[in-house]
Amino acid sequence: MQSINLTKKFKDTSWDFQKAFTKYSNHGFHTYPAMMIPQITKRLIEMYGNKAKVLLDPFMGSGTALLEATLHDNFKKAYGIDINPLALLISKVKTTPIEPKLLEKEYKNLIENCQEDKKDINFRQKTIEKPNFTNIDFWFKPKVITDLAIIKKNIDQIENKDVKNFFLVAFSETVRNASNTRNNEYKLYRMNESMLKKHNPDTINLFKEKAEENMESMKEYYENYNENCKVHILSEDTRHKTSIQDQEVDLIVTSPPYGDSRTTVAYGQFSRLSLQWLGLNSKDVLNIDRISLGGIPTKDLNNNLKSQTLQETLQKIADNDPIRARDVLSFYEDFDKCVQELHRVTKQGAFICFVVGNRTVKGVQIPTDEIILELFQSRNHYKHHNTFIRNIPHKRMPKLNSPTNISGNHAMTMNEEWIVILEKQ
Repeated sequence: MQSINLTKKFKDTSWDFQKAFTKYSNHGFHTYPAMMIPQITKRLIEMYGNKAKVLLDPFMGSGTALLEATLHDNFKKAYGIDINPLALLISKVKTTPIEPKLLEKEYKNLIENCQEDKKDINFRQKTIEKPNFTNIDFWFKPKVITDLAIIKKNIDQIENKDVKNFFLVAFSETVRNASNTRNNEYKLYRMNESMLKKHNPDTINLFKEKAEENMESMKEYYENYNENCKVHILSEDTRHKTSIQDQEVDLIVTSPPYGDSRTTVAYGQFSRLSLQWLGLNSKDVLNIDRISLGGIPTKDLNNNLKSQTLQETLQKIADNDPIRARDVLSFYEDFDKCVQELHRVTKQGAFICFVVGNRTVKGVQIPTDEIILELFQSRNHYKHHNTFIRNIPHKRMPKLNSPTNISGNHAMTMNEEWIVILEKQ
């Protein structure tokens, strides 16, 4: 195994992009946890992929890397992989150009139909079918449920699938904004009683604002996208063999999960209300975090992972809490399966760019950037170019965690990111 050259690992504030506008083009379509800002992706593409033809983001999330690939002229293909249906929908819509005049026409009809339905319901001339999922009344006020049902019914009547999906993304964002959840949370927490009393959203107006904002963004994207870049959104799992060909990819840009969803970023919880309103099976929605990386803890700490840094870190955590150490191990065992798949699909000479956070568990910081290097280099053929350390001014992330699970005992976590650059030799 090659040793990690620490002189290649250094703080570089030019990667902070502290005051950068991160919602240009279609990047602001929908909030999502731990979104990689487009400026990082753009810079990585320009530094390591200006001649690349095929980009892959194996942990696609909301599709930042794919969207950036379609804004660069050199790419012929961009692959994105995710298991979360909301991520698949957002990424598909962000990277699907739609003629602005068509959107405006469909939007005008949509809003007119919504307003007509609302008027008829107010005068009791018709009723609207509402979804039936657990705790809907806990998360939404009755008036909000009615208005969301009106919007969803009329979006479903749009015949053009791309246009329908476009408005479903704006609808999904409206679901979150109109719900009884606390703002700016990535897990589901209900507002307290005093906040609930003041919470009286104009749901249809919220939808209109979001839809119109996204339509303006689509105008910009429609004029600038690379029509030769074919985007492939894969509802697959990077832990297993994907539909990508052997040695097809020449650039990977990705920000993988920082740990298991239960204790870090709960992508499934974040997506739950939207997906239930979008009509997904409740059992599948509730299962997203469990089937994510590290969702099923290992039975013990025995493992064959070829990372000395990981083994030492696991031992430190186990000295405090063996159960939490098993949680951590389960994540890296799953992650190593992903490394094997990325090894299969990348060409010789491909650059692999990981943007990772080194989280803290039981007071022990886990050096994920070094663990990733060791897992790749255990397969040989990987050169470490650099690891840039940046501050996180933008990410929708927890800045505090409870390292001991004792209420009130908090530590700073994930206020920096490590950008790891590897080349397949």
